[in-house]
Amino acid sequence: MAFTGIFLQPIPIDDQDRALAFYRDVIGMEVAVDAELDDDWRMVMMRLPGTRTKVQFARRHELSFSEEVPCLYLECEDLDAEAERLSAAGVRFVTAPTELPWSDTERFAMFRDSEGNTVLMHAAPREG
Repeated sequence: MAFTGIFLQPIPIDDQDRALAFYRDVIGMEVAVDAELDDDWRMVMMRLPGTRTKVQFARRHELSFSEEVPCLYLECEDLDAEAERLSAAGVRFVTAPTELPWSDTERFAMFRDSEGNTVLMHAAPREG
């Protein structure tokens, strides 16, 4: 296969500084790009540490997601520990950590980010 990963995933936001602080300080992402575009908008991309995977902040009116549909899916190793860490940081969960309906070895939880978007976090056992 010629593809090696996902370059970026846009997520709808209203306030770039608030979203940057949330994804950097709460989620733990790194700022990959923060460059001026025009008087009222910047090109902001956040990266998961140690990866090439990035999210880009898009103007809310440029994207459409319903509250029920996650705009971002994050993988983690210990779902319960990560959910506990995020809850302690004030993150509001809409679905507590639970098993996927079709798998008794995979778990997920969903929370709202600083912009009201739904983010899904997922954990599966290590292969092998």
